Amino acid sequence: MFQDNTIKPQLSDEIKTGAAQNLKEKVSTKIADKATENIKNVSQPINGAVQNSSDMFMNQMAQANNSAIVEDKVWANQPTSKIHNALAIPTSHILGINRVVKLDLVIEGKEIKHFKHFKLSQSAIKHHEFSITLAHDTLGSAENHNLEEAQNFLGKRLTVIFKYKDVIDGPERNFVGVITEVGFSQEKGSLGNIVLSGFSPTILLDAAPHIQSFGGAQPISLNSIADHVIKEGLGGNKFDFRVDAQYGNVSYSSQYEETHYNYLARMAEAYGEQFFYDGEVLHFGKLPPSEQPVKLTYGSNVSDIKVRMKAQHVNPSFYGYNSSKNEKLTTGSSKINHASDIAKRAYEISEKTFTTPSLRVAPIKAASFMDIDASQKGTAGSKASQVFITSGETTVPFLYPGCTADVEMRKQDTNQTSYFTKLMMIEVTHEVDARGYYTGNFEAIAADSGYIPRPEFESPRAEAQFAKVTANADPLNQGRVKVQFDWQSGQDTSEFIRVMTPDAGSSDKVNKNRGFMAIPEVGDQVIINFVHQHPDRPFVMGGMFHGGVGGGGGAGNNVKSLSSKSGNIICLNDGAGIEI
Repeated sequence: MFQDNTIKPQLSDEIKTGAAQNLKEKVSTKIADKATENIKNVSQPINGAVQNSSDMFMNQMAQANNSAIVEDKVWANQPTSKIHNALAIPTSHILGINRVVKLDLVIEGKEIKHFKHFKLSQSAIKHHEFSITLAHDTLGSAENHNLEEAQNFLGKRLTVIFKYKDVIDGPERNFVGVITEVGFSQEKGSLGNIVLSGFSPTILLDAAPHIQSFGGAQPISLNSIADHVIKEGLGGNKFDFRVDAQYGNVSYSSQYEETHYNYLARMAEAYGEQFFYDGEVLHFGKLPPSEQPVKLTYGSNVSDIKVRMKAQHVNPSFYGYNSSKNEKLTTGSSKINHASDIAKRAYEISEKTFTTPSLRVAPIKAASFMDIDASQKGTAGSKASQVFITSGETTVPFLYPGCTADVEMRKQDTNQTSYFTKLMMIEVTHEVDARGYYTGNFEAIAADSGYIPRPEFESPRAEAQFAKVTANADPLNQGRVKVQFDWQSGQDTSEFIRVMTPDAGSSDKVNKNRGFMAIPEVGDQVIINFVHQHPDRPFVMGGMFHGGVGGGGGAGNNVKSLSSKSGNIICLNDGAGIEI
């Protein structure tokens, strides 16, 4: 992965020419040029997997799970974001004076020259929210409740550029969002205000539940799944996203009665990845390369700091089962390393305080011990990231979720400072009024653990449903079948799944297929249920007659029969005896 050297946007010139929307293309071009010099192999072992020189894991042979490259695109070579000209932050500071902030507001190429109030709430675990209050005549003609001008902004992309007023080549930070609501408010005796509000582009992924599947016919990389799902919601060009998962291939996965956002958040947590929007780029996978930390000094550009150590349960235990190998899957404890001394201490206290066992089924269809380890470590990491929380107020308008900061505290009764710790922002709130007066608040965790708190999501519960058998030639000769659900189409199917039967096993005289063995035929309708109600773990409960193939038991329901596809029949007729 390379350190992004994105060009600094000269937005004042862009705005004057009405071409702010071309900024992204320039940035992407710069990144592409840099990428040609920095491409590296992304086939890496799962982070945190315990390996030794003999390629063993948990006393088992480690199975490589390589990250995939699709369409010759190296996943690590993708957009990231940062504070442009961040080194100018300390040089722009004036002791005892808060710099006036200038906001450039651009709505798909149209500059908003004046505003009354702007507020932006950013979070690493949920959607960002913003609101802009404008005077009634900011858009040209005087606006009223008909919203004749404001309605043109509904659904449009908003770009906000934070900068210091009257500082040449000063620091800049961008935010990109979507306007989802326009309104007009009028208090008694006033001419009224236009209010534009909206969210981060992640809201486009969280609009409506959907069902679709990935894999089945052959394994598919987690990168490819995330790339496809994000593009379905965001499109390919309007908003930036970055996919760089460390987990490799997935045999089968289903987005089930959930939004695209919920599915991505759930998959990230299940496979030990990170998923968040930093204000410019949506990230799925490893945390992006960290830029130079912002220097925050208590009593200078930070005030009202609150530091909290939190003891909580940080030792989850997951298990799984590989039916093809008849193998129960477990792993050892997942230790999370903190670089910060105070966070490390809080983590150690948490380990000693909360010792209650917490054994749960892994939230993935695990095939190996390494799968369990990756999933368990992801959950442990998101919990461990919250043992140390720092919050405060700041006059620095350039902070964003995912950025890091070195915090210095003033020594008592002196003007000298001492280093406190390195933080990663997870929540930031910005407010700017018409004069450019800025107030900001932040909440941060210890940096360098490699994890952030898990995003908000719900786990879907799959219910029994119909499907049609599409294949029964199991390559492993284990009696499994492939099925196509009613919501699947084309070539989409499940992977090979097991078939439930009244009696199944082996004995000292029967090595395989002891019991009742009847594999459904291609084209049969079957009823499908799900292990632990997990949509990625279907199995066949049994066959179902429908109107095209069901004949019933005859008059008086006297006929009971067993027949094969070639016409072999055993028939029990309560009125006529046994027929073979």
